[in-house]
Amino acid sequence: MSLRHALPAPLKTMLRPFYRGFMRGLRLLVDGVLWVLSALLGPSRFLTVRHYLTANLDSTVTVAGIRFDGAEEIPFFRATSLLTKEPDTIAWLDEYVREGEVFYDIGANIGVYTLYAALKRRAQVVAFEPMAENFAIFCRNLYLNGLSGSVVPLNIALHDKTTLANLSISAMTPGKATHGFDTNVAGSDLATFTPQFRQPILGFRVDDIMRQFDLWFPNHIKIDVDGNDPLVLDGCGDILKDPRLRSVAIELNVGVRPKDAEVIQRLTGLGFRELTDPRYINHEYIRSGQSHNHFLIRD
Repeated sequence: MSLRHALPAPLKTMLRPFYRGFMRGLRLLVDGVLWVLSALLGPSRFLTVRHYLTANLDSTVTVAGIRFDGAEEIPFFRATSLLTKEPDTIAWLDEYVREGEVFYDIGANIGVYTLYAALKRRAQVVAFEPMAENFAIFCRNLYLNGLSGSVVPLNIALHDKTTLANLSISAMTPGKATHGFDTNVAGSDLATFTPQFRQPILGFRVDDIMRQFDLWFPNHIKIDVDGNDPLVLDGCGDILKDPRLRSVAIELNVGVRPKDAEVIQRLTGLGFRELTDPRYINHEYIRSGQSHNHFLIRD
């Protein structure tokens, strides 16, 4: 466990401004050094040096025995916080996902929970991540861990209909979330944003893509798509009724997004019950007003 994760919450809160100030200063220093090098060498030679360093430096990080590409800032954070950012998700995977079962990771980003499920729980995984930059790092992470046979990564969006639409990308930053498929609204509060880029991509209903391409039937589904979660669930109509589906994890903000409250009612009406043990509740996310996972199981 790192020192940062071992510190008590009040102390972390007190130290956070100093840490962020230090990191900002460090970034400014590095940016200044790089600017000087670029000015001295010229853009072409500078890029040649940069490419050489990138190719020869080991930018991987290992967490809980899982290897990640840590060359970019947000993917590095997602990797190093695998066990601490969403301990509720780790608890759910450890308790309910069994060896050989099928796990659908919808909104996989760079694949931290896909990797955990495949390597630690020995599950078969079908993972969906529409953003091109995230998907590239995701596939590299699969390569680093030798998972080409037990994970099916798909660069598509999931929705309530099969369609070709734009993924509105909030920032062209590797590892970034809070994008919107077929919408410019996303996030915990469904805020409207101006996309930096619109990436055309195919969207499918889960029911349709599973049947059309003969994908493994899911025993567990995790949905985290920054506001479109109820629409993804609408595309799972047939799967939700099948008793082979044992559990669902879905990110909701019931107090802010009106349709999210209906999701819990719908799932409980289909025979699921929500897990209420404290280890399945992310109190830090709730206190900050963020969306948080709800875990529902079928007994």
